Amino acid sequence: MRFVRHITLVLILALGITSCQQTLRDFTRDAVLEVEGVVLYQDEIDDFIPEGISASDSTYLVETFKKQWITRVLVYKMAYKNIGNSAEIKQMADAYQKELTINHYQQQLIAENLNEVSEDSLMSYYQKNKELFLLDEAVIKGIFIKLPSSSIEQEDLVNWLSNTTDENLENIMRYCTQHAVFYEFFLESWTPYGKIAHMLPESVDSNDPALTRGSIKQAKEDYTYYLRITGKCNAGQPQPYEMIRPELQNILLNQEKIKFIQTFQQSLYDKAIANGQIKYFENE
Repeated sequence: MRFVRHITLVLILALGITSCQQTLRDFTRDAVLEVEGVVLYQDEIDDFIPEGISASDSTYLVETFKKQWITRVLVYKMAYKNIGNSAEIKQMADAYQKELTINHYQQQLIAENLNEVSEDSLMSYYQKNKELFLLDEAVIKGIFIKLPSSSIEQEDLVNWLSNTTDENLENIMRYCTQHAVFYEFFLESWTPYGKIAHMLPESVDSNDPALTRGSIKQAKEDYTYYLRITGKCNAGQPQPYEMIRPELQNILLNQEKIKFIQTFQQSLYDKAIANGQIKYFENE
């Protein structure tokens, strides 16, 4: 329920009140309640209630929403009586509306005119700047397996792990499904070495030559552990391209957005100068 309360408060804060001025009731919509001439409609509540929640949580959200909405209307009415529509507030509201309008329009232009960053651009940027994106800790790709030591045919498993062809990977997966207590395939995903290392019964430093050789086998009590490493990058080395790609995409896309908006704004300014749209009053 704490999570539900948190969601409710976030939604209420995000809602605000679109208009606290007294308005005529819209009879085409289902009205829920009215306070000081301001009407709350059912569709406004529906827009802020998440789908897929329980009936009890839904009831709690609705009642909390209505109470917060009523409170904000009352507070606004009291504030308006005591402060009124001051010039300062009006100026701030006008400035905020202008900024919202400008931002919305520029985001629309960006969506209509900018495409996804090409793979060539991403790779080129990575090659030129990869020394800026260094690893804080070693990362690896591979397979981790925890087996009961009594598991049969472990020699076959060792052979398959030594040569991870597609066929052998299928054999490993089938074997793990039948015998393993726990296993994890992370052949396509760079994973912090520490996340895997803590599952081994004996500590192995990330700089241990055994990791370079690509295979670790440990046994403790009734279990045997296998770690097959198919890729490794040490701390202090550049992050692998696949690992840093989403961040690079965001960086380049933001750069393109900034460049596009700057060009757009400069174009408007230049046209205004050329068309004589700007009038200066310096000599008056």
